Amino acid sequence: MESQDTSMVYWTSALERLDSPKILQSPATRRQAVAAVLRSRIVAGVIPPGALLRETALAQDLNVSATPVREALGTLASEGLVEVETHRLKRATPIDPDVTRDLIRVQAELWRLGYAWGMPRIGAAEIRTLKRAIARYSAALASGEYMAAIMAGLDFHTIFIKASESRELLRSTLDRRGLIARFIFLHGITTLRESGLREHEAILQAFLAGDQDGVLACLDRMAARLIALCDAEAMAGGDLDQLQKD
Repeated sequence: MESQDTSMVYWTSALERLDSPKILQSPATRRQAVAAVLRSRIVAGVIPPGALLRETALAQDLNVSATPVREALGTLASEGLVEVETHRLKRATPIDPDVTRDLIRVQAELWRLGYAWGMPRIGAAEIRTLKRAIARYSAALASGEYMAAIMAGLDFHTIFIKASESRELLRSTLDRRGLIARFIFLHGITTLRESGLREHEAILQAFLAGDQDGVLACLDRMAARLIALCDAEAMAGGDLDQLQKD
């Protein structure tokens, strides 16, 4: 498992060239770079949910050997983005609304705990970082860069969780960022509109006012919206996009 700081760096550097001197410094950085590219493709749906992942084809596509691809797929399997089936077949994990609902419910409780532990340790530097995350979110919405908006929102929450100084809590939440980002990007774009931005702003305003209960209430509303999307998808038989238009 990658360290927490390394995981966050590679979440935001998927476009870095695989043949750059930095990436070729060691097998570990090659593995991380390949994992970042494949993670980005899976989360954005470029590699669709359920698609088979063939190591040889991926290695040829990325111009690397099969070893870093195999190791990268192992990393992504630990994050839940890759599913290993019988006979060692690998595929991008399908999106199951019931499984996703459980994921979001569990993660919501972990985030709540991270906020509760982290809020007393948030200082001026963290507040500046929170404000920058909101600014990134707003700019991404304005330009229609929805994945960037998703990542800004997740980074915002991670600031509170990281402040908790619980390595286990941070690891447990970082490991599932990809699954949450993919679900939002492919099925929950409506949560990224102005109302989603306002919820993040409301969290910061409540925190600055010393209203910790208000912070957690905002967090609960955001989780409830995602759970409602899972329920809607299950009821609609997967035709969630049509349901959202109605």
